[in-house]
Amino acid sequence: MNAQVELNQVGELDRSLYIGGSDAAAILGLSPWKTTLDVYLDKVVGKNEEVDASKAKIFARGKRMEPYIIDLFAEETGLVIARRGCRYQHPEYPFLCAEIDAEAESGENIEIKTVHPFASKDWGIMDTDDIPVYYAAQAMHGLMVTGKQVCIFGAMIGMDDFRTYRVERDEDVITSLRQKEINFWNMVQNHTPPEPQTTSDAERLFKKDNGSAVEADENTIETILTLKEMKAQKKELEAAIDGEEAKLKIAMKDASIITMSGNPLATWKCQVTNRFNQKEFQEAHPALFEQFKRQSESRVLRLK
Repeated sequence: MNAQVELNQVGELDRSLYIGGSDAAAILGLSPWKTTLDVYLDKVVGKNEEVDASKAKIFARGKRMEPYIIDLFAEETGLVIARRGCRYQHPEYPFLCAEIDAEAESGENIEIKTVHPFASKDWGIMDTDDIPVYYAAQAMHGLMVTGKQVCIFGAMIGMDDFRTYRVERDEDVITSLRQKEINFWNMVQNHTPPEPQTTSDAERLFKKDNGSAVEADENTIETILTLKEMKAQKKELEAAIDGEEAKLKIAMKDASIITMSGNPLATWKCQVTNRFNQKEFQEAHPALFEQFKRQSESRVLRLK
């Protein structure tokens, strides 16, 4: 039987000390929200509170609805809820942990999700495993840690579309997932960051250049040629867009709206914006301007 993880003084686990279910998809490169480097930096450096704050309200709303949806889940499925919100760790690899939203007396893990209606297309036929792959990764992680055989999802889409989905344990997937998570944890312990996956990753890992030169391989040469072609196409497209916008503005003259059979096609209206005039402020308050001036540094990519 897997041991339940003890809570720290604030009632939460220190996420820098373990890999949780919400990390699994990112470690596999499947998360739409985080890269593998994001998770690595969470563990090694700590969370970016500014970024997390932007999502905090969404997560908080989902957490507040969770007890209600679990009750609804029990009512809809007939399953008896045995436990809620328990945290477990893997018996062999204690850095692999999972918090399970609820568990049924019959042995299933239960995960609760609140889903925006716009994302409903990502959820397939009820009572199948046709769910977003990043949630499937979370389910497999939870089954791996707890040793359970089935994870059932209760998904509340919007306010009134409740659906259930069933994900069964797959030993091949779990074996692969476990090894990838072990490899990732070794990188965390050795302070060896994963390979960057996005522009943001590369900019965070390589903030400064060292003045050296690196010889391009065939793949990099192909990337440079493709990028040059895309930039040329972008320039042509932007010029074409400017031309078409000019035609439209000439056709509209001083009208606010252009319509077809009374239905609006486009608007061209005046709007007021307030902008800080840096030049005038510098001239009027030179000492104050110097006091609050800050130097920033960034790497700029230019094709030759």
